Amino acid sequence: MRQQDIGLFIAAKRREQNLTQAQLAEMIGVSNKTISKWETGKSMPDYSVVELLCKVLNISVSELLSGKEKEPDNKTSFSEEDMALLLYKAKQMENAKNIQFDKHVGKTAKTGITFGSVLAIVISYTQWHSIEWAIFHGLMSWGYVIYYLIRY
Repeated sequence: MRQQDIGLFIAAKRREQNLTQAQLAEMIGVSNKTISKWETGKSMPDYSVVELLCKVLNISVSELLSGKEKEPDNKTSFSEEDMALLLYKAKQMENAKNIQFDKHVGKTAKTGITFGSVLAIVISYTQWHSIEWAIFHGLMSWGYVIYYLIRY
């Protein structure tokens, strides 16, 4: 499933229907810039519009995801369209989950690093009553974080 192949297929099918990008966008409820991104292979249609897009372009989901028309003599015992849609949805869910996890880990890491550095500075200042030692220990805590990130 190559995005550029799918994009070229969408563009060809749109032209067969004598539709502009703006007209197709209006029919399925997205912007014409979104259609342009699909057709250039910069992004893929979202799961929520795939079915409607296929109806408008008069193609199946499996044809959309393969980027080419289905062979007329291609017979299978299961629905390729259902399998293709299921795989597509699973991939989108996996990507969304990874993005959510990355955001959460990044926020937690920033908060932890900041808290650790401030704690090191406060403890150092209360122990030594010297701002120089406090700054030194704050920097050392950052050094430890960098060492940890490199090692693990």
